[in-house]
Amino acid sequence: MAASITGKQVMAIDSANALVLYNANSPDARPLAEQLGKLLGCNRSLQAMESFSVIGSPRPDVLITVGGDGTLLRAASIAAQAEVPLLGVNLGRLGFLTEVDERRMLEARMGSGAGASVPVHALNDVVVGRGATGHLARIRVTVDGAELTTYQADAVIVATATGSTAYAMSAGGPILYPSSADMVLAPVAAHGDLDAAVVVRADSVVELTIQSEHPTVATADGFADVPLSAGESVRVTISPHRARFLRAGSEARFYETLVYRLRRGADQSVTLARRMAEEEARRRG
Repeated sequence: MAASITGKQVMAIDSANALVLYNANSPDARPLAEQLGKLLGCNRSLQAMESFSVIGSPRPDVLITVGGDGTLLRAASIAAQAEVPLLGVNLGRLGFLTEVDERRMLEARMGSGAGASVPVHALNDVVVGRGATGHLARIRVTVDGAELTTYQADAVIVATATGSTAYAMSAGGPILYPSSADMVLAPVAAHGDLDAAVVVRADSVVELTIQSEHPTVATADGFADVPLSAGESVRVTISPHRARFLRAGSEARFYETLVYRLRRGADQSVTLARRMAEEEARRRG
């Protein structure tokens, strides 16, 4: 099959060299993954997402994930660093992540000095917030070295355009067009002068520094929990890696399906994947 990548070129995909990853916790995921593998004639074995951490050699032409948005998020960072495109078969409710070709990611360095983590790449968001205690977190935020404010909040979210339809949206943030390179800063349950979300440009450096003595945690796409102490910080920039997704149809469909998906959810990506598999099986005769 062939797929449009970034809307500028057509990339030939050898379906026999597809690798199918599925959510082992979903009873519907494995049967559908097996069906897709059979119809596409995949030579690569099926793998549970939970046991998958690195793309081996030779690289697959495409990763197909079967599950919800969480399954796709876990695969996105791995695929982006290996420059392998993704096709998400979404069994969850929202399913925004399978519509657009190429999406920006975040790079986060968590901690300070010798204790700083290696860069973590996130498709949706980086979140710094309070731990298990009931105390609000005090988080000082700077943009390109200039102080924005010190939030007293449950958390502060730094989100991509993709993440703007996730946690950041529930915190009152704006919805960005998927190809936007800007970042959204959104506080969660903030107490103070600034409780609105802020959009910052793509080349900005956002730094979140812990000012409170209470336990604080940083996460990337809901994974990689890193405990932070007072004085430690999280530095967030746009990642050099981009997540690439296979899609069918115009990018304008984002607007056509936006309200529908927020209100009711959709199984369009499942239907799309099944149709592609059936068309490939017919082509092979």
